[in-house]
Amino acid sequence: MNLIKNIAPILLFLLVASFTPSCSSASFGQHADSLFLVDSHLNFTYDLKKPSEKHFLPYVLEEISGMAYKVPSQILAVDDESGKVFEYDLRKKEIVHSIQFYKSDDYEGVELVDNDIYVLKHDGDIFHFKYSKEKKVASKKHETPLHNDNDTEGLGYDPLRNLLLIACKEKGHIGDKKIKGRAFYSFHRTKKELSAEPIFVIGPVELERFWEENKDFDYEKKRIKFKPSAIATHPLSGHYYILSSVGKMLVVASPQGNILGTYPISPRVLGQPEGICFSPDGNMFISSEGEGDRGYILKFDMQ
Repeated sequence: MNLIKNIAPILLFLLVASFTPSCSSASFGQHADSLFLVDSHLNFTYDLKKPSEKHFLPYVLEEISGMAYKVPSQILAVDDESGKVFEYDLRKKEIVHSIQFYKSDDYEGVELVDNDIYVLKHDGDIFHFKYSKEKKVASKKHETPLHNDNDTEGLGYDPLRNLLLIACKEKGHIGDKKIKGRAFYSFHRTKKELSAEPIFVIGPVELERFWEENKDFDYEKKRIKFKPSAIATHPLSGHYYILSSVGKMLVVASPQGNILGTYPISPRVLGQPEGICFSPDGNMFISSEGEGDRGYILKFDMQ
C-alpha cells in the first residue's frame, strides 16, 4: 500500500504533463510580442503595458476619436459625432471648455498648430478655425480629393515640413490608380492642397519585410492586420508614431515611410486606441473609445 501511495502522485504528474503544451510551442500572443521589434534607430521607447496615468473621460467622450496636446495638463479631443472640440484638463479631470465648429458628423482627428485647430472628417475633408474661448465658431471647410472609401482616421502634424498628415484606414487610392497597403497623404497648410500622391505607403509587404529582417521564428501572417487609426510626430526624434486599433499595433516610421519599429498593444490595456499625441518632453498619450463605457486617456512616460 505504501508503494502505491508513493507512485500515485508520480503517475498523476505524468498524466497532466502529457496533456500540457510544451514550452517550446509558444502561443501566438507570445510570438506576436516577440515579433514586434524595435531596432537601433529608435532612441526613445515606451512600455505600453505600464501606463503611468489613466484618465477616465466624461460620457460625452465615450467615442473619443482623436486628440492633440495643448498645454501642460490640457488635451484637445474630438468624438465621432458632435462637431465639437473638447478641452480636457488632466489635473482637474474634467472638460473645461468646448467649441462647436460644425454640425454633427463623423470626425476622426484633431491637431493644434500655434492657434489654429484642424479637424479631420472621415471622408478626408479638413475643418480649420482659430482657437477661441467662445463656445461656437465659424470654421472653414477644405475639401480634398479623398473620399469615404479611404476612411481617413488619422490626423497629425509635421512641424519641420509644415504639413498635416492624413492616414487612410481603408483604400489608399485617389481616382483610378490602385495602391496596395495603407496610404498616408500630406496637406500643405499654406497652399491648402493635398499631395497628389501618398507621401508613403505601409502595408503587409512593408511590415513583413521589416519583420523578416528582425525575427527568428515563424508567425501567422494572416493574423497580423494594420489599419491606421491615428498618427503623431514625436517632438524629439521627428519620427511618425502610427496607431492601428485593428491589429492592436503601434508602428514607428521615418518621414519617408521606412519602418523603424513596431510595438504590440494589449487589448486589456487599450481596448480601442483611436488617438495619439505627445507632450513637448516626449511623454506619449493614447486615447481609447469606451466601447459602451467611458473613454479614457493613458499616459506613457518616455524611457
